[in-house]
Amino acid sequence: METTELRELITAPGQFASVYFDASHDTEDAEHATQLRWQEIRAGLEDQGADRSTIQELEQAVLAGARPVGKVGRALIASAGRVLLDTWLAVPPATPEVRWSSLPYLLPLAAQNVPPVPYVVVIMDRVGADLRGYSAHGELAEKTTVDGSDHPVHKVSGAGWSHLKMQHRVENTARDNAADVVDALSHLVDELRAQLIVIAAEVQARAELREALPKRLLEIAVDTQTGGRAEGIDEAALEAEVRLIVEDYARAAQQTWVDRFAAELARDSGLAVQGLEAVTAALREARAETVVVTDKLPADRPLWTAGGLEQVAGKADGLVEDEAVQRRADEALPAAASVSGANVVVPDGHLELADGVGALLRY
Repeated sequence: METTELRELITAPGQFASVYFDASHDTEDAEHATQLRWQEIRAGLEDQGADRSTIQELEQAVLAGARPVGKVGRALIASAGRVLLDTWLAVPPATPEVRWSSLPYLLPLAAQNVPPVPYVVVIMDRVGADLRGYSAHGELAEKTTVDGSDHPVHKVSGAGWSHLKMQHRVENTARDNAADVVDALSHLVDELRAQLIVIAAEVQARAELREALPKRLLEIAVDTQTGGRAEGIDEAALEAEVRLIVEDYARAAQQTWVDRFAAELARDSGLAVQGLEAVTAALREARAETVVVTDKLPADRPLWTAGGLEQVAGKADGLVEDEAVQRRADEALPAAASVSGANVVVPDGHLELADGVGALLRY
């Protein structure tokens, strides 16, 4: 998870309610089940001393907010009577996680979130294309249409010299149209710093586009199985497939971080460290690029933070003493990573690390 986007949330003053629960809406009694889960969550927050206004805002979000389709989890973080984060989780938590603390609890979010990926969707035929550029947060950032020549773009049956000339004209027109699409696509990819291109097109148009793409764009292009520019295309099916393609790409990118970390650690190159002492030192020096946290992290082990969370250590010694605050390790590490610009990854596979934590270093 790229925690820099949560920096304002993390550094906000006050206490935080962090709530993770099963928000599935796939049975007849789903509404009743949601109410029961909320009662359990509310009791947990009240027992931990959460303020009334924050609890009320969370209740409004849970009971009166949007309803998902199917099995899904939900994460909410609130403070001072405001909901600061409200997002769906692909995998519902087995049991509700409820915490009232001086920092938001982000590790369950990091365990499911994948790194943000800006991308471009190309919906194309042999005449032109609709280009949709999405930001790293999945929001539609730019939409443009490229319309080329529509005559001639379809081959006709026949034989003889005139027929051959017509076929050549068709191929030339289609190539020219594909080149126009590539020009617009290149501009959009550069503008958004897109890491992925998703192509939805019929076979011929897709082949012509791929032939026209420069190597740098061809290397990040992926084809859909459904969709295109023809009439009657199922937009919902296309959106669902694009979402899966982007998530798969992002998860692969996240695993690449873990693989890089493991390789550097095995090589003893000095670019990867493990254990709380080494990782907190890297965070204090802003040298950590990615912090890797496993389920072996001693979650309630105390760490000390100071100076707006950019300083974190196992002991208060060396920190500004009158600013040092004791925190839980599972809250302090993601917070310190955020303010230092590091990513946080919770790997899927088994990874043995001292104290359950490591860091891939920038230098």
